[in-house]
Amino acid sequence: MTAPERIEPNPALTVATRSGVQWRRVLLFGDGLGLAISGRNLEVAVVRMRPGGASLIAAISIADFRNRPAADWGAEISRLLTGAKESHLVATIVLPREEVIVRAVPLAGVPDKDIPGTIELQIDTLHPWAGDEVAMSWTRVSPSTVLVGIVRGAVLTAWETLFSEAGIGVAAVTFSAAAIHSALRLRDAAPASILLYNDAGPRLEIYGESEARPVYSAEFPAVPERAFAMARAELRLPAEALALPLRGSLGATGDGNGMAWVAGLVSAVPLSARIANFIPPARRASHSRVQYVAPLVLAVLLIAALITVFVILPVMGENRTVAALTAEARKLEPAATRAQNLERTIGTVRARTGALADFRARTQSDLDVLNELSRVLQPPVWTNQIEILADSVIIAGEAEQAAPLLRLLDSSPLFHNSEFSLSVVRNAQQAEQFRIRTLRRGRSGKATP
Repeated sequence: MTAPERIEPNPALTVATRSGVQWRRVLLFGDGLGLAISGRNLEVAVVRMRPGGASLIAAISIADFRNRPAADWGAEISRLLTGAKESHLVATIVLPREEVIVRAVPLAGVPDKDIPGTIELQIDTLHPWAGDEVAMSWTRVSPSTVLVGIVRGAVLTAWETLFSEAGIGVAAVTFSAAAIHSALRLRDAAPASILLYNDAGPRLEIYGESEARPVYSAEFPAVPERAFAMARAELRLPAEALALPLRGSLGATGDGNGMAWVAGLVSAVPLSARIANFIPPARRASHSRVQYVAPLVLAVLLIAALITVFVILPVMGENRTVAALTAEARKLEPAATRAQNLERTIGTVRARTGALADFRARTQSDLDVLNELSRVLQPPVWTNQIEILADSVIIAGEAEQAAPLLRLLDSSPLFHNSEFSLSVVRNAQQAEQFRIRTLRRGRSGKATP
């Protein structure tokens, strides 16, 4: 099959990395076994992943494996793993594209824990196998979109049984679009748009991403030029957008099938990859935990370094600053105490001075009140009690008629708002006994010292 638009691997795609994902590389530590079913052949790749990059340890292509005893080709894979000193590995299998229905389902606002149930409610509308039991797996490809893979339950069971007869432990069975989507993001931030192809099988498989469509996956029996044109149209990519080979775009080394390399990448670091997996957790084989010792140690060291840099060192610096400030405060404490004592003394003296000035001023003011009362309350009015307060004057006495006294007091420039504080009482001499409270003009309500 010829493809005029194929180009050499794009170095910018494999080395351009956003600073926000650099830390992920520290945790990329492990070895993986990837199997890709490609037509009548089974492609096998053993991949080693390290923070510095991934490499192909061993690879083999088993021809016409479906018509051979499973024990025979299983022994070949076992010998391959033993020779690579990776006999503990379990496999991640990528199913043939034609056996999987792939759907991009919009689920904006649905939390991850609710996605399986949400998909189950509409699963019958996502595949054409009405009445058949199906298996479903999914992975989130954007905040609003979930990539769903659906395979017949009988097909999945048949593959699990076949690999079990071959003596190969299977940790994951996935589909190509989910594996590629995860592999693109293991070491680098995926580009805004990309168009990849894999021609290792009987049909041309195309994978793409763009701003218009988070994920695009399809197989084409047509010639590459027409398939690429259809993919660009679906992704809303310009006509000059290049189609890149799957294998070269993911940094593969050595020979082998591109999809097997992808499966090996995600198998090497399953915790970081988090691919869609058709196999329920109870039926999954597990990797040996030995290979996770190094990444766990690195993770612990990284966490310790981050804690040191962002927690311990700032706290130590803050403690040193507080200690220095405390020492300086102790040195200045005697002077500060003297200043506070002096301020209190000044305040006391000011208060006494103000009280004396107010007392002197009040003496004259009170005399003015008495003179004004003598002018206003003329005989036969007489008083038996005059109480001069800071803001008012209380007058008690007798008069032939007490009511006019209020008007007389209010007419004075020194008094206003006069009123009886007690009811007027007429005594045996027919004189009215009164008690009047009148306010002093221009006086505040503060008490007389």
